[in-house]
Amino acid sequence: MESLKITRPVLVKVRVTEEYKKALAAEVQETIGRLDLRLQHMDFQSRRLLAELEKQNPQEVPAARQRFEVERQKTLETRQKLVEKLKEVGKLVPGEEVIHGQVESIVELRVGDDWGRIMSVEIILENDRVIAIRERKYAAGEGTDHHR
Repeated sequence: MESLKITRPVLVKVRVTEEYKKALAAEVQETIGRLDLRLQHMDFQSRRLLAELEKQNPQEVPAARQRFEVERQKTLETRQKLVEKLKEVGKLVPGEEVIHGQVESIVELRVGDDWGRIMSVEIILENDRVIAIRERKYAAGEGTDHHR
């Protein structure tokens, strides 16, 4: 066998623009708003359910209260992480490249191919458009651009 088709990871990066920063900040703020609504709903539900439980089965109230508090704390931690992310978005510098995610591509691997070159591909986006496809040195973690 001289060749084989495989899938490889492809890193997707975004070149920061003011538009990207605004869109990302708006997305994070929207998520924070949804978490705030969820917290309000959780508080309302817990008060209502604890009041019912107090009437029906008072000995279960402490355990139920603890379960509600654990869930509330998890939601608050998630919210705090998003607040920190919002601060990081504000520090992004136009022109810098940030990791957006990862996708996979199919590539034909041949005997004698440079494994590092095959496995080190990244896509650069700017304003939702592909502006570059790069191959970089795998082992060194850096390399030259080869636009296709």
